[in-house]
Amino acid sequence: MDRSKKIFYENVIPTVSDKTVKVNFKDNSDLIFEEQKNTKIKLARKINNFFFLIVSTFLIFIMISLYKTYFSQAAKKNFNKATALIDRGRILDRNGEIIATNIKTKDLYIDTRKVLDNYDLKRKLREIFPEKNNFFFDKIFNKKHYIRIKQHLTPNEINQLRKIGDPAIQFHNSVKRIYIHHNLFSHLTGFKSSNITSKVEKNLNDFLEKGNDLSLSVDLRVQSIVHEELSNSLKKYDANSAVTIIIDVNNGDILSLVSLPDFDPNHPTNIKAFTENNLATEARYEMGSTLKIFNAALAFENNLNLENKKFKINEGYQITSEKLIEDKHILQEELSFDEIFTQSSNVGSVQLIEEIGIRKQQIFLSKLGLNEKINLHGLSTVNNKLPDDWDHLASKFISYGYGISISPISLVSAYSTLVNGGVKIEPTIILNSDRVQKKILSESTSFKVNNLLKKVVNYGTGKKAKVNGLDVGGKTGTSRKLEEGKYSEKKVITSFIGTFPINKPKYIAFVLFDEPRRNTEEFLENFGGNTAAPTFSRIVRKVSPILNKNNYLKSY
Repeated sequence: MDRSKKIFYENVIPTVSDKTVKVNFKDNSDLIFEEQKNTKIKLARKINNFFFLIVSTFLIFIMISLYKTYFSQAAKKNFNKATALIDRGRILDRNGEIIATNIKTKDLYIDTRKVLDNYDLKRKLREIFPEKNNFFFDKIFNKKHYIRIKQHLTPNEINQLRKIGDPAIQFHNSVKRIYIHHNLFSHLTGFKSSNITSKVEKNLNDFLEKGNDLSLSVDLRVQSIVHEELSNSLKKYDANSAVTIIIDVNNGDILSLVSLPDFDPNHPTNIKAFTENNLATEARYEMGSTLKIFNAALAFENNLNLENKKFKINEGYQITSEKLIEDKHILQEELSFDEIFTQSSNVGSVQLIEEIGIRKQQIFLSKLGLNEKINLHGLSTVNNKLPDDWDHLASKFISYGYGISISPISLVSAYSTLVNGGVKIEPTIILNSDRVQKKILSESTSFKVNNLLKKVVNYGTGKKAKVNGLDVGGKTGTSRKLEEGKYSEKKVITSFIGTFPINKPKYIAFVLFDEPRRNTEEFLENFGGNTAAPTFSRIVRKVSPILNKNNYLKSY
């Protein structure tokens, strides 16, 4: 190796270059400026991050709200869709006859933005719907909107509208609740219109809206007869109102309930004042002489042996210093136990309760349930009104039907116990409903009461309640109406409550009229024996073959 040769080490010997590098050196002022700049950048970043956080939070909140709104609306839509698919349950009578049901209908809408000829369409709509005035249609077509004109069109109206052929006419599917028999069951079913409900439609709404059919205890055939006969009598006797109830005394099934005046549930907007009141369950009356039979049951149940006693009635009874009770319609000086009831003696009734005693009366009426509110599932009921101070004076007034106001359904329930062997029943309008029965009176008491009721019809004030071919029993009632603290001399409540067949009672029928007027054509006075009793007879003559499933009346 030639050591004399020079070795070039590039990494040791600097490379010669003609290029130069400029190096800048900063003074103190430059360093301060740079520090301020960095501080501003950091602050700007913090502000940006803060606003970014706010905006992000707001966007997230909006997204969550939209998410909830979307799914809640979707859920509501699905729920409404599912509900719409469930048709409201029907209301049926005891034999499966339809009383109330839903039908599919169509509603008319007008899109005034699509009308071809305003004048022509208005003219044709007026012809189809004459009940709507010109102002109604002028107001409709005065704006550009989509508006409903009428709900639940009839088939004829739909056909006429389709013939017009205007694109502004739109039909929407709808559902209507209809009551096939109109007024016949109005005080049982009530009505359902949009969100308005009453009676069974209201009280059992949860059951019906799930699509369940509801079977009532009433019988369409019996209800039709009762409604027709009671309506005729209401007009005949020129009364303010009237009530009839027919009940199975052994299980409490109400087979018919009619309260007049009534209403058509298909047209709830046309319901007149007070016609919606169910007088059978929501009204109280001083029942008068129908309550006298409780005195007999009291005597029988307590074995007081009063049946052979005579009661002097010709001198009346001074019940207060100002009031003398008299039996002006009775010519006899004294009456037997049975005659007190067959001739409906007020004086005899007061003397009986003196023999029986106030405490026994209180216990007995309480046992019958007159101090309780009737629980009638599906219908509203009113409390009975008993004396606040049930002293000896109140007891005497109660003995002949005053000083105590009770509902018709309460009286019918109590009478059922008297005639059915002494079993307390729970009245019901729901078929096959669960109910409790309790034995509270002896069969002997019930047997004697039935015999007495039979005598009232055969020989006493209830003669006009007789039914050819059928043995019946019952009790008349007449009570003066209380007005401004005094009993009226002209305005009365008349009633009759009877059971049939009397030898083995199955049914009770109760009839009541509020303020019947005299009917000079038949020389009728306003008493239970010549208003309610003959109405009872006409009703029972027609319904008994249906209820007893026989033709024993065909020969009459």
